[in-house]
Amino acid sequence: MKKTLLALPFALAACFAGTAQAEPTDLGGGFSLSGNATIVSDYRFRGYSQTDFRPAVQLGFDLTHSSGFYLGNWNSNVSSFVFTDGNLEMDFYGGWKGDVGGGFTLDAGVLHYYYPGSSSPKGGNYNNTDLYLGASYGNYSLKYSYTPSDFFSTPDSKGTWYLDGTATFDLGDGWGLLGHVGYQKLKNQTNMDGDSIGHYVDYKVGVTKDLKGWILGLAAVGATKDNWLPTKYGHPSGRIGAVFSVARSF
Repeated sequence: MKKTLLALPFALAACFAGTAQAEPTDLGGGFSLSGNATIVSDYRFRGYSQTDFRPAVQLGFDLTHSSGFYLGNWNSNVSSFVFTDGNLEMDFYGGWKGDVGGGFTLDAGVLHYYYPGSSSPKGGNYNNTDLYLGASYGNYSLKYSYTPSDFFSTPDSKGTWYLDGTATFDLGDGWGLLGHVGYQKLKNQTNMDGDSIGHYVDYKVGVTKDLKGWILGLAAVGATKDNWLPTKYGHPSGRIGAVFSVARSF
């Protein structure tokens, strides 16, 4: 039987370089609440389109505590050849983030992807849980994500991992520059041609502009092995493309 990863969703809120962010709402007792809303011309997760190169509306909320602990939820519409019975991605995450000295910040937590109404080969939804550990210094960040179970409910794919690095630069006058590269390690996967694929690299280079709290973004996004996953219409979903976004935090 041909083994291929059928779902590749998720993108936390876009990284904004050199832009102003809204102040969280103080709930008292050290707790604060913030949100973010984004419209993108194409929802890309680790280089691959989750919406058949079509727009997505995304909304997220974060509850944080002064101790560094946090909980969050992020949501987006999805549309690909696997989501015949579901069109929504819901991400739930929690962890701890804080300054550990020397200008370094650590971020450790758990992220669960949930697709209500979807149906996987194993039965149930196309769910997935990642453990992650990230570090940042100034405008540079590095993050490692590990999937201890089958990757997005794909059989025999335990132990998949992903490493990504991001750099943001404030260009002044509301302009920002963003660069990202990621390495995805795969297990028991094949591409659209039936050939084995053990890894790929995804990339993103873009600019942002802050217009009174509205963040406009334009980026080139893609993957080195763009034919790992097909779109609903049989096109390589990792091919390079331009992604436009409008976002606001609240």
